[in-house]
Amino acid sequence: MLYRRFGRTELAMPVLSCGGMRFQYKWQDVPFQDIPAANQDNLEATVHRALELGITHIETARGYGSSEMQLGRVLPALPRERLLVQTKVAPAASADEFLRTFDRSLQLLRLDYVDLLSLHGINHRGFLDWSLRPGGCLEAARKLQERGLVRHVGFSTHATPDIILEAVNSGRFDYVNLHWYFVNDLNWPAVEAARRHDMGVFIISPNDKGGKLYDPPPKLRELCAPLTPMQFNDLYCLARPEVHTLSCGAARPGDF
Repeated sequence: MLYRRFGRTELAMPVLSCGGMRFQYKWQDVPFQDIPAANQDNLEATVHRALELGITHIETARGYGSSEMQLGRVLPALPRERLLVQTKVAPAASADEFLRTFDRSLQLLRLDYVDLLSLHGINHRGFLDWSLRPGGCLEAARKLQERGLVRHVGFSTHATPDIILEAVNSGRFDYVNLHWYFVNDLNWPAVEAARRHDMGVFIISPNDKGGKLYDPPPKLRELCAPLTPMQFNDLYCLARPEVHTLSCGAARPGDF
């Protein structure tokens, strides 16, 4: 595995990350006893396979239903110093509500801290305001950092480029999770701005939103040959030093 400096976090980030959105049992919280053993075994095998390949960055979110809880059954048994664990919590109108949600995430993960906390889905100006205003969610996240519960704070986004640029150029985040790939170049100015602010850059969903490259049509296969479309797109992204890691939303060990 290759690793890149994840901006000013100084973390050694693998160029592929293990996204935790596709291997969970439900999109809602459920009691652990309701999770089929085969589903949990598959999730744990996926995490172990990631680590075997040198993929040390495991990413999830409070909004991913049972993902955090299921990861909480495997992550505490792994060498903590090898892991870069990221979870994401959506901005809220109340900083106290944001903090309560984060506390729930940490309880479910069964960890003492997370390496990366994202303000999840700053997709419109309302969430941006809740994040950046005095006494808002970003200040709350920095207090978690002061307490040693979070190492670095960033944001994830599906917003229009103007909103993303405003968040990046605030200079107040350590990293960003955003869309950018061969078929969608709209966010390149935000990637460049993140580089100027020495932020980590995590490209989300390159193989799905990047064109469902796990199931490409024959014409795309022909155009990308001798590479596969997934290889072409991933190398296109990683050819830019501004990009540090790409998400692989693995549903099973073989997806890697």
